[in-house]
Amino acid sequence: MAFRIITAEEAASHVQDGTRMGFSGFTAVGCPKAIGREIAKKAETEHAKGNPFKIWMFSGASTGESLDGVLSRANAVDFRTPYQSNGDSRKAINARNVNYCDYHLSQLAQDLRYGFFGKIDIAVVEVCDYNDNGELVLTSAVGNIPTFCLLADKIILEHNKRRPKEIRGLHDIYMPLDPPNRREIPIYKPSDKIGLPILKVDPKKIIGVIETDLADEIGGFTPVDDV
Repeated sequence: MAFRIITAEEAASHVQDGTRMGFSGFTAVGCPKAIGREIAKKAETEHAKGNPFKIWMFSGASTGESLDGVLSRANAVDFRTPYQSNGDSRKAINARNVNYCDYHLSQLAQDLRYGFFGKIDIAVVEVCDYNDNGELVLTSAVGNIPTFCLLADKIILEHNKRRPKEIRGLHDIYMPLDPPNRREIPIYKPSDKIGLPILKVDPKKIIGVIETDLADEIGGFTPVDDV
């Protein structure tokens, strides 16, 4: 592969105070799980020196412990949208340490493309396979990552070996035109496929690949009670 294999710490070195980042996944499923912890460590180091360090964080929905959790506890988030459900994130928002915009999930990608939220500096994508042409096989979810990758200056891949590359074909990735040019989404029967099984990105944007083997951080069920 043409892309450089890097550590999560090396990936975090590209993140600075004010960096605007988009993360793959939907809820905790399909989210990057390695880079967030290193960004949090960097934030804690910079704060100890008296330096500002916070990122802008865009996602598909809520994320997991390795993004919303660690970044909130490290006071590493300046702006967060569209949605979160993490206890530490909620505390940081209520304490007004995070500028939070509770935004409609399906509206964010379009409004990012309109430029309403400014630029995206770095997109981080969890993949189970990729090639030198920039064809990415996402893992368990898509979220807003097609738009993040379209707009981002740089892309970092987390290649999660826990997800088999044979997952290719699960996704049907389709990006509608923006209003006023939008047409109907051409799905007329359940078997219709209208997009691609892969996410195609500009390979020149990919600055490195982090190799991981990490499980999704989905929550469990509460124990059964009489109710």
